[in-house]
Amino acid sequence: MFEGIKAVGFDLDGTFLNTHVDYARIDRADREACLRHNIPFDDLEFPTIKRQRAPIRSWLEANGRIDEFDALCKEIDDELTASELEFIHEAKPFPGSLECVPVLRSKGLKVGLLTRGSCRYGNEALTRVGVREGFDAVVGRDSIDFDLAKPSPKAMEHFAEALGVKPSEILYLGDNVTDYYSARDAGAQFIGVLSGSMNKDKWLKEDPDMITLEYAGDVIKFF
Repeated sequence: MFEGIKAVGFDLDGTFLNTHVDYARIDRADREACLRHNIPFDDLEFPTIKRQRAPIRSWLEANGRIDEFDALCKEIDDELTASELEFIHEAKPFPGSLECVPVLRSKGLKVGLLTRGSCRYGNEALTRVGVREGFDAVVGRDSIDFDLAKPSPKAMEHFAEALGVKPSEILYLGDNVTDYYSARDAGAQFIGVLSGSMNKDKWLKEDPDMITLEYAGDVIKFF
């Protein structure tokens, strides 16, 4: 069914691990940082599915304050990572997640993690459940420019480079449309899991031919 696959990639939250993340805190991070620095966040236009930082950069440029951008981004990123790590001790693997890693590797496949979380979060989460050594690459939002993180296809392209394969040679599993868009637009193959934010009906609305699995670990049945 999946031809030419050389690597299997996983999203983290809701896909490989069942995690507790305060997403409301994450969603507030950029707005609160901007308001602390007297940047009119609510007047900016953010046209994409995930808020990018280009509108903030443009406002700072237009107001002669572009020299503040890097420090502001670090302030936001530090808050995002702190939010991700707050409840990391509660992270648990979904059924089959841990067991599928050695099986995939035994088939000669590379295994990787591509998350919108930070690299630190991804690495620490996998380490806590004891499988970090089974992953050939961990790529997070801070591996590339923030605005190129998922759902951008650039995230998947960077992930492919980290794994040493082509995007078309990756089978990626995720629980969110941002995962799907990044894979689809980069030419990677995709499976939607039902362990997170999407049910089967929602996945089929995105793509009538979508293959879905209850858990990401079930991917081994295709190999």
